[in-house]
Amino acid sequence: MRRISLIVLLASLAGAVQAEQWLSIAPQDRPITVIASGIVSSADALRFGPPPSRSWRTTITQLAREGSRVKEGEVLVQFDGSATDDRVRTLTGDLNAKRSELESLLENQANEIEQGKVRLAEAESLAKKAARKTEADAELFASLEYRKLLEEKAITKEILRFEQGRVGLVERVRQSKQAELEAEIRRLESELAGAQKELESFTIRAPRPGLVIIGTDREGKKLDVNESVNPGIVVVELADETDLVVQAEVPEFTAARIAVGQTAEISIEAITGGELGGEVISVGRIVRRQSQYSQAMVRDVTISLPAEAMTDLKPGMSVKLTLAVDIRRDVLAVPDESLQYRDGKPGLVVRGDGWRPVQLGPASAGMHIVEQGLAPFDEVML
Repeated sequence: MRRISLIVLLASLAGAVQAEQWLSIAPQDRPITVIASGIVSSADALRFGPPPSRSWRTTITQLAREGSRVKEGEVLVQFDGSATDDRVRTLTGDLNAKRSELESLLENQANEIEQGKVRLAEAESLAKKAARKTEADAELFASLEYRKLLEEKAITKEILRFEQGRVGLVERVRQSKQAELEAEIRRLESELAGAQKELESFTIRAPRPGLVIIGTDREGKKLDVNESVNPGIVVVELADETDLVVQAEVPEFTAARIAVGQTAEISIEAITGGELGGEVISVGRIVRRQSQYSQAMVRDVTISLPAEAMTDLKPGMSVKLTLAVDIRRDVLAVPDESLQYRDGKPGLVVRGDGWRPVQLGPASAGMHIVEQGLAPFDEVML
């Protein structure tokens, strides 16, 4: 029985020794990397949201299908414009009423002008007739009759002056009424044109061919028909599929080490041979919260994609990024899986020495640089 137990123990020890793997750590130049996640997006995407209107929230009544390819002129999104449509009808009715009122006014004024001309001509005729009578020799008339002629002349002259003054006064009143109506018509025409333009803006059509990407609400859910949206929310994007980039978010403290021109390794599981090379083409200047429900502060980073990969990629694909932000010369680096922590402190199992505490430096593409506690060509257990 003891012999069997000894054989089992020796077999176990042999298996354990055989299972142990040791790695000799040689000094190397190691890149310092930053890991981030991102998505493939169009570098040339047009974004559309609810148009300015009199109401704060607008309801989506029609929406293009996510991922569909639309032609120029096709409807991307339509919003509820019933209130504006009612306003257009009201303004149209008011405008037609004012135009009819102006036509009626002009017709009445034309009749008044003709009547005024008749009265003026009659007054002129009476005044001239009275004046001619008084031009005769006064001795041909009795004194009383002559005085009557003079009074008639004065009266007709006064009537003529009144009619002449009335013509100018009526003309000014007529012009004032006409100008008032014309101003009201211009105001209604302006408001109607604005309302019609506003009504047209509730239907957004594709200005060019492209791929439809539906926007999300503040909770990250895709928008849909019958949902109400506020100004400032992107309801739909029209993406150019021939010009794609990677959009990523990196922590604020990490972004300070990222600069335009740095290389990046891009891993995309959705395509065959999903390891691609890219380059940082922009780093956002603004630090922002990662989301409404997150306190993490991030900056946006844009990575280029190789032209030959464009046909295999689609906007919305998830990617993993490895960004090289620095390089350390002649350093010792160990795989992450070789680290063993005791009492919260990192260490390594070194051949011939057992567990040894170490001081770690920056991470480097699945490796950790060891600042202290390890000598060149020490062998560590994996």
